[in-house]
Amino acid sequence: MLFLIMIGSLLVMSTVDSTSFENKLRLYDSFAEIHQIYNGPLRFQQATWDNIKHESIILRSALENSNITLSFERRIVRINTNNTGKTILVRKHPEQKSPTPCEMIKEEPEYSIVREVETGFYFRVQTDLIEYSYEPQTNQIYEVSFYPILSNHSLIVTYVINSLRWHARYTLQTFANGQTQFQILADIINSSPLSYNFNQTHLMSGDINLAFGNGKSSSLIISSSSSKNSIDYSGVHLFSFINNSIAIEPYSIITLPILIPNIRIKVLFTYTLILTIPLPTLNTPVSIISGKHKFQRLYQLSNSSSFLPTGHVLLYDSSSNVLTGEWHLPTLAESEKYEFELGQDPDIMLIYNRTLSVNQTTNSSLMKTNVLIQNYKQRKVNIRFKSICQLSMACLFYDNKLRPLGSRLRSDLIIEAKSEIAFTFTAVRLV
Repeated sequence: MLFLIMIGSLLVMSTVDSTSFENKLRLYDSFAEIHQIYNGPLRFQQATWDNIKHESIILRSALENSNITLSFERRIVRINTNNTGKTILVRKHPEQKSPTPCEMIKEEPEYSIVREVETGFYFRVQTDLIEYSYEPQTNQIYEVSFYPILSNHSLIVTYVINSLRWHARYTLQTFANGQTQFQILADIINSSPLSYNFNQTHLMSGDINLAFGNGKSSSLIISSSSSKNSIDYSGVHLFSFINNSIAIEPYSIITLPILIPNIRIKVLFTYTLILTIPLPTLNTPVSIISGKHKFQRLYQLSNSSSFLPTGHVLLYDSSSNVLTGEWHLPTLAESEKYEFELGQDPDIMLIYNRTLSVNQTTNSSLMKTNVLIQNYKQRKVNIRFKSICQLSMACLFYDNKLRPLGSRLRSDLIIEAKSEIAFTFTAVRLV
């Protein structure tokens, strides 16, 4: 029999009346912390016990804002669950019609010693010839208790378990009129054969590393900023609070929509034109270079309400829910902006030609580029066009009125449906 005792201190944490306390669940991305009322010794079956971080089992008061400190003793006892001493039914041979009542004396995996109730005789019997009038327990049971228990204090017990977890995922829907819809989904995952019921559920995010008995480490995704709608607990954040009862079935996934306002999505089309000078043209005073390219789809997320945990984003286009891509969103702080590109769009075209003039005396170059951007879509689009020189070149850019733009060009444009825009810019390659 396993018998463990731990002596520790109990710091009173709460002023909430015990009758108002309900079972709570705090979910992280690789484990969960369970809070439940302590009414006496707790019993865990082997399957549950293997998933519990044993040193996390702590007894606390349900009262907050108190400076009273209580001392407690924790005991963990492993209870054997064999059938010794219980009445069972035995067939002495497979052909025996009616089983004989016996008392289990010594239970073994293949053969057990039993005593016949009527005669008092002992004999060995194969396991497959034993019948039970009850469901036999085959796993060990672990009992956790605390001493002393004060009758004038309401108590809760908390412990960490790695068979419950959650993660965030997202969907982004874009419509033909340019509108977008961003949805946050929380997947609560139970990888155990047990069912759970909780009155309150907290979805947490932070940077925590816990080691469990199997040697595996549980690491959470860091969230570096608090928000008006969340609470910061020393770097760990409450992402969402669910004040409803949740029943979690064995081996199940529950998906819940999470409402967070003020998350704006803007869809743009972008292309960066990199200016280069091909080697054969260096000895030619004037040359012309042309090309044709497709723009990339760019999504700009503006988060002004709360931090967002990391998660996968599935993107859909139009009301027919056509899947157009997938992206992994990193953790975003409040007011942080994030952009990502996701594939070419054949309806937005870039056509350009560039006249390159080389000054052999100063070893500088003048590059005049004519740009045509065509929109073949049935709606207007937002365009971001950029141009830079290759890393080995130092350049200065000028617009069509020869106004200086610096070392790079960026133009944010709106092109109407089935239309095009043309413009010119100049770049000077310095010595």
